[in-house]
Amino acid sequence: VYLLMSHHLLALTDAALREELVELGDEVGRAGGLARLPAVLALRFASHEGYEFQVSTMAGAPLFRSAGLGPGGLPRPDARPTSSGEPAYERITLDGIGPVRMASRVVPGPSGPLLIQAIVTLAPNARALRELVIVLLSTGPLALACALGGGYWLARRALAPVDRMTATAAEITATRLDQRLDEPGTEDELGRLARTFNAMIARLQRSFEEVRRFTADAAHELRTPLAAMRTEAEVALRSPRSPERDGRVLEDLLEEIERLTRLVSQLLFLCREDTGIGAGDFRPVRLDELVREVGEHMQVAAREKGVELDIELPTPCPVQGDADRLRRLFFNLIDNAIKYTPTGGRVMVRGESPNGQIHMTIADTGIGIPAEHLPYVFDRFYRVNPSRSPETDGTGLGLAICRSIVEAHGGRIEIDSVVGSGTRIRLALPMQGEARPGRARHGTLQRGSAEITV
Repeated sequence: VYLLMSHHLLALTDAALREELVELGDEVGRAGGLARLPAVLALRFASHEGYEFQVSTMAGAPLFRSAGLGPGGLPRPDARPTSSGEPAYERITLDGIGPVRMASRVVPGPSGPLLIQAIVTLAPNARALRELVIVLLSTGPLALACALGGGYWLARRALAPVDRMTATAAEITATRLDQRLDEPGTEDELGRLARTFNAMIARLQRSFEEVRRFTADAAHELRTPLAAMRTEAEVALRSPRSPERDGRVLEDLLEEIERLTRLVSQLLFLCREDTGIGAGDFRPVRLDELVREVGEHMQVAAREKGVELDIELPTPCPVQGDADRLRRLFFNLIDNAIKYTPTGGRVMVRGESPNGQIHMTIADTGIGIPAEHLPYVFDRFYRVNPSRSPETDGTGLGLAICRSIVEAHGGRIEIDSVVGSGTRIRLALPMQGEARPGRARHGTLQRGSAEITV
């Protein structure tokens, strides 16, 4: 503030000096000759409150001095005025006057250029600056205190929503994921932060609910065979010993143990998929050879069921992936197609490769799935109807495992079915050189991916 005020006062002083020099130059031009110059200038500039003037030749000979100047007059300017007529300003100190501001200018005279000079005391400027310092020293602490207080109040008011968000976030725990931050309804940083945080909590809530549901379903599925095994064992212990009966009990126990082993194996597989273990171990795989290999193994089950399994695939069919997981994927899908196709039915595997893409179709003429169940068939432990086929005894994890494998390969899986006509599962995988481990991406399949319809 002090420096700004000082520069402002000096600018006002220079402007006033310039106006005085303009008037002095005009009078010099109207004097008519050097002889008349002192008398003409004395009429206006001999005594001018606050200002003193001097006119001299360029050689330094004085022609006119105002009454306030001593015999020595004004010194020659350190900054020589330009011929353009613009004044040169400088600060000097004169005996008997003190600090002054001096302006010098060259103007045309009757017999050649003349140097005109004007000064004004800087005492008013110094007095104004001293008063400013006094005002600043007296009011500065109060102004500073008000500024600090106002700034603190504004900061607290601006940060109040953040404090509320912090308090609400501190209350959110694994058992209270239904809590949400209050959204201010604005498009500023706080509004975007609240919406992003709420979206994150919603995702966490869904994940926790899925984990709880999965844990409960797994506990239920594990408890069922264990309860059956315990019942069989207790009945056997209470009953009289009989080789024939003991053999049946052992067969039942072995069947439950196999079911339990299969369930635990599937649960462990899903856990490995969820944690991404082995997700990056992808190598080139001939999908046509892999599916034919799976088909050859499944021909035995198809013949026993009285179902025709027909496979026609394009050659070659290269993809990038994990051969073991892909083998398990197609085993589950073809096994399901055979299981739910009645005797005399047909399971068809077809393939073609138009426009650089690979399309496969595995369709069955089975019992089909009601439309209301289709959105949930890939959920873990979901069963359309546990009693819909007396020959099947699934865990409800087969299609969930299929989806997990497909998503681990960066693909997508879909299903459509008509009751009484059959089921078809649409499967898409990236081709070799484009496969990336990760979750499935939704949207239309682009050129360069392998599309398999089951």
